Amino acid sequence: MSDHTASPQARTRRVKKPTTIRDMFLSLAVVLVPLLLLTWLYTNNLPDYPVQAVDPAPAVARARAEAPYPILVPTGLPTGEGGWVVTQASWVPKGGRTRAGDAASFTNEWLWGALDLSKTYYAVNESDDEPRRVIQRQSREGDPDGASTVNGRQWERWRSPDGRTRVLVLRENGYTVTVTADASYEGLEALASTLSDH
Repeated sequence: MSDHTASPQARTRRVKKPTTIRDMFLSLAVVLVPLLLLTWLYTNNLPDYPVQAVDPAPAVARARAEAPYPILVPTGLPTGEGGWVVTQASWVPKGGRTRAGDAASFTNEWLWGALDLSKTYYAVNESDDEPRRVIQRQSREGDPDGASTVNGRQWERWRSPDGRTRVLVLRENGYTVTVTADASYEGLEALASTLSDH
C-alpha cells in the first residue's frame, strides 16, 4: 500500500479559463503596438538627405580625351535652383575599374545622370559593348516599343517588362547610345535633342 496520499490542494486542479476574444486582442496589441511604433519612428523621422550634385566637367574632359567615340553630353538644360541636378558623370575606359569597383571593365563606358525639375532620374549612357547587352542592361531585359525621330535621327524605343522604364537607343558604328528614365518617351526625346559632342 502506498503512503502517497495526495493533499487536498494537490487534488484540486486548476481549471483553465477558456480564451476569450478580449485575450486574443490583448495578445495582438502586445505585438502590434511596438511594431507600429517602430515603423512610424523609422519612416517619419528619418532625415531627408539632400541630393549630391557633381560637376561633370572633369569626367567629360577625361572621357573626350580618351574615348574612341564621341562623348555626348546634354547642353542648354536649366541648372541651379529648381533646374536639373547632375548626380553622376563617369568615364570607365576599357581595362579600368568598373563603377562598382569590383572588376576590370571589358568595354569603354560613359555615364551622365541627372534629376530633372520633377526629381526624375535620367541617364545618358554610351558603350562600345555588344549593342544587345547594352540595350538589355539599360531596359532591364525589356522589349522593343517602336521608334522616335530626334534631330532627324531614328532612335529605337525600348520598354522594361513592368512598363516603368523607357529607353531610347541610337546604334552607331562601334558604339551604342542610350537615354533612360522612368518617364515618357517625349521626356526622353527632349533630353536626347540636347545631346552634343562638343
